Amino acid sequence: MSGRSRMRRTKAGIAGLAVVATTGSLASCATSDPLREVTLGYAVDAPITTYNANTVTGALSAGPAIFGRVLTGLSYPGPEGAPLEDRDFGTIEQIAGEAFTFQVTIRDEAVFSDGEPITCDDLVLAWAAGSGRFTVDDPDSEETRPLFDAASDWGFADVENVACEPGTKQARVELRAGRPFTDWRALFSATTVMPSHVAGRAADVPDIVGAVASEDLDALGRLAEFWNTGWTLEPGALDLSLYPSSGPYMIESFSEENGLILERNPQWWGEPPRTPRIAVWTGREIRDAVARDDAHVVDVGAGSVAGLDLGGFTEQLVPALNIEQLIFNTRGIFGNVDARRAFTACVPRQRIADDIVAPVYEDSANLGERYGPVASSRVVPVGAAGYDFIAGPAQQAYLQPDIEAARAFPELDGARIRVGYTGPDRRREEIVSFLARTCSEAGIIVQNVSSPAFDPSEAMQAGEVDIVVGGSGGVQGPGGLRSAGAQLVTLHSRSPLNIGAFSFEALDGVIAELAITGQQDARFERLAEAERIMWGELPSVPLSVQPRVTAHDDVVVGVVPNGSKAGAGWNMDKWARE
Repeated sequence: MSGRSRMRRTKAGIAGLAVVATTGSLASCATSDPLREVTLGYAVDAPITTYNANTVTGALSAGPAIFGRVLTGLSYPGPEGAPLEDRDFGTIEQIAGEAFTFQVTIRDEAVFSDGEPITCDDLVLAWAAGSGRFTVDDPDSEETRPLFDAASDWGFADVENVACEPGTKQARVELRAGRPFTDWRALFSATTVMPSHVAGRAADVPDIVGAVASEDLDALGRLAEFWNTGWTLEPGALDLSLYPSSGPYMIESFSEENGLILERNPQWWGEPPRTPRIAVWTGREIRDAVARDDAHVVDVGAGSVAGLDLGGFTEQLVPALNIEQLIFNTRGIFGNVDARRAFTACVPRQRIADDIVAPVYEDSANLGERYGPVASSRVVPVGAAGYDFIAGPAQQAYLQPDIEAARAFPELDGARIRVGYTGPDRRREEIVSFLARTCSEAGIIVQNVSSPAFDPSEAMQAGEVDIVVGGSGGVQGPGGLRSAGAQLVTLHSRSPLNIGAFSFEALDGVIAELAITGQQDARFERLAEAERIMWGELPSVPLSVQPRVTAHDDVVVGVVPNGSKAGAGWNMDKWARE
């Protein structure tokens, strides 16, 4: 009998024990820790850094995959990455006869876990933070920068106003004239609506709606300071008053020993979660958490965690809605497009697909045939509707290394290119090894600078890395959405998730058009135009659709894979032991 089977039988034998508060690791034996009976472990390959998944740090963290059922909204990304309405929170509806105006109604019962009502004030803060309209002069660059460190202004930048009577449950959302944003159903989605009463209290701004309406930059500056950093999460004692929940789960504690613990929110007005507690494990903890039987749902990059034993788990390969790519840092040598072209000439894209990605799908021929080939679009997965048209001739570009072309690399003598990602990651390590071997033939030295603490955005800004391996925006774990525009905006010159600081005016224009283009053929035209620009200018080099794995212990039910940034955690309130 396997150790895992013995442990399951032991746990079943104590199922009738009363649930009492205990201390100590969840890894302690079942007979001394009955909390194990009411806890499921969730392991995901991204760090926990902040409660606010809307900041740059938050977008690059596990936040979108953890907090979708903690901080709810008008919608959430479903299994296909498209927004599914969440009527437990409220509704958004287009006002008849007004093409650019929407009515938002928040459920009367909706309250945060601290008892404060969820109101339109929370929507106003979400829009103010995400719109990018409130700026301050940056003395370092002599340019303006947004007050709020929002990862993306997609959608909110096209909102002219959120009309709100403070403290009420109704809001009127008005789009900018001539900007009929097509993805409006995704506005105010899960994780975007933060508790404004907490921010207002911490920043001493009692009237957030008034501060936004009057454009009081002093008050907004204090709000932004808290919004940007006030919801940081680190293991240790937490001031839980800062982290109220609007979903079926809320934060209980966070420690190195037990991970991030989510518990049932007693104020939740919807269907109660089936499992009382969720323990979240990340990064290097994943393999050990699975071995200890502390992780029962796993969401990781396929082939990324060396030594991960998923015996006794049901595994499902999940082609992500995100493209693995090499993202150039244009602040250094790759500010020269000739350098980007020369380096791309030594990237063995076909071999990476054949030798690293294809083997992942060896037991899933249908998935391998569709998602295994080289990706030639940065925002539309291989096999998706319109892919061949959007990728166009690029499907034959840079497939095999051209060593002579790579030797045109500027400053070739002793050129050292630093490539980074959050490690250890076995699959990305293989990618960098392939780059190193092939590019060395052209005299280009590739150095792997990955580390467990690697932050793609910070490393790029500090000039510590020349290329990041990851998804759109440098995301290292679950990422992507069905909306190609939401992916493409990470390469807009003003996007904080444009970690490589790429700037090209024509691409900015295409992105702006795409946001208001609803007809499918017209959207395909815009996306094809964007890819033509990007294959000429090379802000990044697409490699493949990111292969991921969702696995769950055989005694767990309700787990539904999700290839978007929401990850497997999108429906964690439905998970349960059989």
